[in-house]
Amino acid sequence: MKKSIIFFVILITFGNYLYSQEALSTLSFEERIFDFGDILEKNGKISHTFIFKNIGRTPVVVSEVVSGCGCTSHKYSPEPVAADKKGTVTVTYDPLYRPGFFSKEILIYSNGHKHINRIWITGKVIPFLHPVEEDYPYNFGSGLYLNLKVLAFGKVAKGKTKEIELRYANDRDKPMTLRFEVVGDKENLIYTNPKQLAAKERGKMIFTYSMKKSIRGEMVVNVYPIVNGKRLAQPLIVRVFEEE
Repeated sequence: MKKSIIFFVILITFGNYLYSQEALSTLSFEERIFDFGDILEKNGKISHTFIFKNIGRTPVVVSEVVSGCGCTSHKYSPEPVAADKKGTVTVTYDPLYRPGFFSKEILIYSNGHKHINRIWITGKVIPFLHPVEEDYPYNFGSGLYLNLKVLAFGKVAKGKTKEIELRYANDRDKPMTLRFEVVGDKENLIYTNPKQLAAKERGKMIFTYSMKKSIRGEMVVNVYPIVNGKRLAQPLIVRVFEEE
C-alpha cells in the first residue's frame, strides 16, 4: 500500500513537471490536433504542417521532435525563431500495413530540451488488397501461395497444445480445391482443410499440435498441399520439440 502511494505521488509530480515545462514554453501552436480523416493506404504517406508562433521576447530553437512510432517522420527548421515570428513542424505518417484508426503523439522540445510541446495526428487508414507476393511470399506452385513454409511450434509439453495460423491464397482466375496431406505424425497434428477456394480468394486456417504422446528430440513432419487433386512437390514443414 505504501509503495502504491509513493508511486502515485511520483506520477503526479512528474505530470506536474511536464505540465509546467509545457506552460513555460513560448511556442503557441495554431492547432494541437490534426485529423486526416479517412485515408487510403494505397496512396502512401501523408503529411501535415503545424504552424507555431514565438510569443516570447527572445528567439526560440526547436531542439528535437520525437514520436514513439516508426510510422511517423518529422521535418522542422533548426534555425532560431525570433520573437513574434512563426515556424513550422511537418509530420508525415506512413499508413502501409497499418489499417484502422490511429492517434500519434509528437513531442516538440525547444531551447535545449527545457520546454516541451505536444501535438497529435489522428485518422483512419482504409486498407487495400496487396499483391499476393507481398502477403504470401511462398509460391508452392499451381497458383497456391502461403505465408509460411515452416510451421515452427517450438517446445510443446506432453498433454498441451499449440496453434499456428496459416494463411493461403489462390492466385489463379479460376476456383481451386485445396487440402493438406500429412506424411508422418498424423496423430498429433490437427487441422481442418479449406476445400474450395474461389478465384483470387485468400483465407486462413489453424494448425494445432497436440502432444498426446512423448517424442524424442525434434519431430519433423511433411505436410503436402493437394491442389485440384494433385499433390504438390514442395511440402509444408512442421517442426516441434517435446518440452520436458
